[in-house]
Order: sequence, then structure tokens, then C-alpha cells
Amino acid sequence: MNTRRLATTGVALVAALGLLTGCGNQDGADTPAAGGSAASVAPSSSPSVAPLDELTAAALKLNEDSVRATITSSVLSGGGLMDPRTKAMDMTLDMGSQGKVRMITLGDDAWMKISGMAGAPKKWLHMDATKLGASGQMNLMPDGDPGGAKQMIKGVTEVEKTGEHAFAGTLDYTKAKPDDKGIKALGAKAKAVPFTAKTDDQGRLIELVVDTTVLSPAAGKLTTTYTDFGAAVAPQKPPASQTQEAPEALIKAFGG
Repeated sequence: MNTRRLATTGVALVAALGLLTGCGNQDGADTPAAGGSAASVAPSSSPSVAPLDELTAAALKLNEDSVRATITSSVLSGGGLMDPRTKAMDMTLDMGSQGKVRMITLGDDAWMKISGMAGAPKKWLHMDATKLGASGQMNLMPDGDPGGAKQMIKGVTEVEKTGEHAFAGTLDYTKAKPDDKGIKALGAKAKAVPFTAKTDDQGRLIELVVDTTVLSPAAGKLTTTYTDFGAAVAPQKPPASQTQEAPEALIKAFGG
């Protein structure tokens, strides 16, 4: 099995899910200093609410319920259902010639199935999510930030309201994921990535568009939409006969 290539696949997963799924924990910890605590944010109808405060509240509000995330871009597409309250998720990403990846999480257990990639195992790979590290590529639903909203908000360097439910701004990936080696390798390009966002009339984040062409011209815009709030999320654990433990080398690579 090509461990290095599988780890590279994890980069695409974390870019699409770990930073963009937008579901966070509402314990009030680690909220961005630049915009203030989301817990103290006034209702979105108040004209005094700062754009960053409003966007922060919208992202964290997604933690109140399950949601379907749909991801589209020029290099990958897919999505699925996730419930950050129970750390349950069933997501599939199609990366074209690089293959298709399905991820299932149930609490601290994670399974990954890769198809369409030469040398990939035929069975599901089981991983103990607690071994993946707080900033690892595959730790998509870590304790305290089960989906990456806080990471995203920490990366916001500029944001303004462009409409009643619309925002535009800039992300600094080096602030969102300061320990990620892949982000560090991008250098200055990762410090000014444009984004737009939309919220609904209940103050929930429903769309996030990140213009990743500044990172790679072929990448295009990566759009994540959020729908089906409250949908049942009940992924099935893969049968034992179709599962194998992920090798330690792979877990270490994903663990960052």
C-alpha cells in the first residue's frame, strides 16, 4: 500500500472538511480575539453586530443540529451528513483521477475506504481518532472543534457585510492551521485567500466559497453548502470481514 499517497489524499480531505465544514463547539473557548466571544453576540438583526461576530455566531450555530455538507470544486466534489454532537459522519469525496474516498466516523472510531487509486487496500481502514492528533490531516471532528469552525474563524483576517445575509473577506490558512506542514509549504500564498459566505434567516452559515486559485490556479473555487438541518445521521459500522486496521505509518502520517 502506498502510505505516502494515502496521506496526500488526506490533505484534500482536511482542506475540504477539516477547515470548511463549519461545525464548532459552543463551549465558548478559543473564540477569536479579533471579533469577540460568539456567546456575547447580539441577534443578527441588530445593526451594532460586527461582521466577524455575526459570521462567528453563524458558523458556531451549526453545532446545534446535524447538517448535510455538499462540496464542489474543479478538483473534487461530494459531501454527506454529519452530526458534531455525536461525532457521527458519513462523507464521500470524489477526486477524479485520484480516486474516491469515503469516511465514516462513530465517536472516536474512524473508517476510510479508498477506491479508484492504484495500490489502495480493498478493505476499509480503521483508525482510532484519538491517535490522530489535534491538528492531524484526518482528525476531522476533534474534541472542542468537531468540524473546524474555530479553525476557520481564527483564519479570518478581514470580513465585511456585502448584503443582509452575505459576507466577503480573507482567510489566512497559516493562522487557521499554524502547525500544518502542508500549509507552511504554501508560504505567503496561504496568508491571503479570498472567501465569501452566506447565512439564512435563522443565522446559520449555509454557504462558504473559498477561492483557492491563489494557492493553485487549477484548484478554482471550493464551495461548501449546508442543508438538511436536523436530518438523521446514522452511519453503519463497516462489517469486520471488510475491515483492517490502518498501519501505524499511515496513522502517523495523518496525525501530522
